[in-house]
Amino acid sequence: MIRALSTAVVTLFCIVYFAQVSPLVHAADTVPPDITNVQITNVAEDTVTITWQTDEDADSTINYGLQEDYGTVRIPEAIRTEHSVTLNTLEPGRTYYFRVVSSDADGNQGISANYKVVTDGDPQSGAEAGEGKETQTETSQTVQSESQSQSESQSQSQSESQTVQEVLEQIKQINSPEKLQEILNETVKAIQGITEDLTIVGPPTVIVETTSALVKWTTDRESSSEVLFSPSDTYTEGQYAFSQASTGGNTTDHEVRVIGLDPYTEYHFQVRSKDTYGIEGKSRDYTFKTKASRPDIKNLRILKVEENSATLAWDTTVPAKALVEYQDLTKGTQNSIGRPTLATNHQMRISDLTLGTRYVAFVIAENAGGDRVKSNPITFITVKDTAPPIISNVTNESTLFPGGESRIQTIIEWITDEPAHCALSYREGITGGIEPTVIDSKDTGFAMQHVEVIVDFAPATVYQFWLDCADESKNSVKSENFVLFTPIQEKNIIDIIIENFESTFGWVKNING
Repeated sequence: MIRALSTAVVTLFCIVYFAQVSPLVHAADTVPPDITNVQITNVAEDTVTITWQTDEDADSTINYGLQEDYGTVRIPEAIRTEHSVTLNTLEPGRTYYFRVVSSDADGNQGISANYKVVTDGDPQSGAEAGEGKETQTETSQTVQSESQSQSESQSQSQSESQTVQEVLEQIKQINSPEKLQEILNETVKAIQGITEDLTIVGPPTVIVETTSALVKWTTDRESSSEVLFSPSDTYTEGQYAFSQASTGGNTTDHEVRVIGLDPYTEYHFQVRSKDTYGIEGKSRDYTFKTKASRPDIKNLRILKVEENSATLAWDTTVPAKALVEYQDLTKGTQNSIGRPTLATNHQMRISDLTLGTRYVAFVIAENAGGDRVKSNPITFITVKDTAPPIISNVTNESTLFPGGESRIQTIIEWITDEPAHCALSYREGITGGIEPTVIDSKDTGFAMQHVEVIVDFAPATVYQFWLDCADESKNSVKSENFVLFTPIQEKNIIDIIIENFESTFGWVKNING
């Protein structure tokens, strides 16, 4: 009794459970039958038989009519894959339109394309003229042609499948890993050969140096490595003056080191790769810029130390900007002074220092590319200024102003390594004995750039001049003596003829007088 009750309870549970659960676990069929091989057979005056196949059990329906709004003939049982339906009571010599429809047990409906067929016989009076035989034949041939094409395709596919199976069986008989790898390589090549384009994956990467650049890129299959490049100032779009290639063989990860480049120069470049089938891939145009040469600081020295200033000088191996960082070692204060122009010979005066104080200084050189180098430290102690200014870069230039009364303008320039006032002295001739004329710039204050203009020199005359300079500490210095020659006025042809006559016949001078 208890066992029977338990069985009933279990049975009831199962009924309830599966009644609730089964809709969730049932995988409904939503794929309609696939209709193929539609054939027209047994065409008579009043009947036509249509056959087709489906890939699953389905019912058989034909929509047909004299117009494309079809009527219907249906075999309702979804129990067959081979279908045949005969249309009866058709009119002779008439064109009928039809399509076949099949539905499976879940109601998924497959529908064929539209067809037409012409019944045998002559059309009745008033009916459409029959094109039947020809159209029927054409339609049948169309259906047959499609069927033949499908058959040929299936035959080819079967042949390839058979070949693949034979190859696989042969491969299974090979035990050498090397041989298998060789087969794999050839297979990969065959697959790659089907692809027409060789792809360069992403943009190349470039690691630049001063005179070289390492160019890297990736391709989708093994290929050669080549870099084409031109300096930007001579580059014409799409045309590269130089090319360098790798001799390392085909690869997918490419590296080419381009050498012989100029420092701090921009280049256009393009990478190219070609596989064993001659298929080439190339990137678009890119640019890179080489690094500037790093400057070396040489011959760093202290030219002069004064009460409140110090002058440093140094050279660099390439044009560079100048910067001096210095620190008061007593107070710890730091300052800097710089010059932004590029040069190879440098001189910098540090001012506003404190007398009797020790300083440490560093020179920093920066090339055009922003690369910096720093010198070793150099120390100095400011002392009472006992050194006179240093005079340098003394130049002169004379200009003759043409006219009835010739005039000469002479410009004399020089520099001193510290602010100073200078006096320019000059006199005619080089033997002395003539009191010199002095031009004193004392009223213009102290300066490091000096210039004087003299307008009372005579043409074609030799003059001697020298400079006397003194700094703010009254340390003075006298330069060496310099000699200049003023230009001579050009003569016209009449003057030249008269001078020749004067030198030959003394009485000519009397005629002029």
